[in-house]
Amino acid sequence: MKARPFDPHWTTDLPSLVAYLDDLCRTIGETETRGKARKADAQATFEAAINAIVLDLCRAHLSDPSLHVGIGLHQNTLQRLSKSQYGSTIYTPTSFAQAVKALVSGGYIEQTANFRHDRSGKNSRTRRYQASRSLLRGFRDAGGSATALTRHRGGDGIRLKDTDKNLVEYVDVPFAQEAGNRLHGINEMLQGHWADLALTDDQLAAELKQIGDTRDDEAAQSFDFAARTVYRVFNNADWKQGGRFYGAWWTSCPSRLRPYILINGKRTVEVDYSGLHAAMLYAQNGQPIPDDPYERCLTKAGNKSERKLVKQTFNALLNAESVDWISEIDDYSPEITGRCWHDFKQYIVSKYPEFRQHFGSGVGLFLQRKDSDLAETVMLRFAAMRYACLPVHDSFIVHHGLQDDLDQIMRDAFKAEFGVSGKVGIDIGIGEVVEGSDLPIEPDPDRLLHPVGYEARLHAFWDKQAKVEKASTSL
Repeated sequence: MKARPFDPHWTTDLPSLVAYLDDLCRTIGETETRGKARKADAQATFEAAINAIVLDLCRAHLSDPSLHVGIGLHQNTLQRLSKSQYGSTIYTPTSFAQAVKALVSGGYIEQTANFRHDRSGKNSRTRRYQASRSLLRGFRDAGGSATALTRHRGGDGIRLKDTDKNLVEYVDVPFAQEAGNRLHGINEMLQGHWADLALTDDQLAAELKQIGDTRDDEAAQSFDFAARTVYRVFNNADWKQGGRFYGAWWTSCPSRLRPYILINGKRTVEVDYSGLHAAMLYAQNGQPIPDDPYERCLTKAGNKSERKLVKQTFNALLNAESVDWISEIDDYSPEITGRCWHDFKQYIVSKYPEFRQHFGSGVGLFLQRKDSDLAETVMLRFAAMRYACLPVHDSFIVHHGLQDDLDQIMRDAFKAEFGVSGKVGIDIGIGEVVEGSDLPIEPDPDRLLHPVGYEARLHAFWDKQAKVEKASTSL
């Protein structure tokens, strides 16, 4: 059973969907059997919980119809989440539990798995839910789609995690407040554009089946096109470690599919910093930066599969606290490298005597802070130009016509930080894939009037933008 945790941070500004949610809350209120009415603040929390649950479960179905959503109802858990800066006020124990119960009783959501407690904590499970057919029908009839959903600003914040990857509460941290304000500008830029994959619905379904349960990132469980804003994660309870951007669907999209990414229906280009962490170390040491820092490790020039393993192992060595403690990286292949894992990592260490002191030192997370700051600078430049720029850690995806601008902005950002210009690599997007044919291409009126797949989502996005703007100007 594929599942992810409930995310309370979703809302909508589509007028027809807002009206549907208001009607739903009114209908549920009329069918409730209560001795006395809730106080105004409790009723507002109850209705906000209903809205959040409905939107997140519909979002789950849109991204993957087989996806279930785990919702915990333990009172202590709800109290903790209601007070956490990472939680939400909708988690008030009584109101939230009543909202779930009312939605189940009304046939709007269905419980698909029971709560299971395991004392070891390894196999515990929250109750799991899915949207019912009637709820999905009402959602769609109201114009609901991935394009109609947006995250609350509070859900796109600055996150601090400890050494066990648990979220850490923090207050009055000037850096976090300033970074949060800059992040808000980046997310406004991202929300103003529509990113999608130039794949048919059948192709997306096949990709979902292939990915299966192998990935646990929230946005990677499925192609969650509603998730198009980012948050930053700092590590080891240290603002100088990590800071990378996560949360948007493309940050965990399989690399083989990224060439199919479209922005506003247009072909894209991906530009990355070549050997970024190695380049940073060379720059910090005042040494010249090779065109490809990983080339020296390749047994065959131009072998992309081998280079990928070299890069992953190099970065794993920088992130680890000890060379001996590094577990085998995902998809490691002795057939490609000609070495077992133990021998290969020692081989990588031997090829970089200038970095020997950094391997097994944990310096990688400090370098991630630097590369995330570079990413922030690049995205803010594009936000100022009102163009979309999608971050994927050490690379960026933009409209193909902006390739030269991105190239220069990335070089400028690197030079401003390290005093030298960094190298970049470029991958041109495939865009819309059209099968070859000897027949003349003629307009398809039905497709123009009734678009499907990614074209339908793009049309829905522009339509939603127009409706929101019209509603705002009429106030």
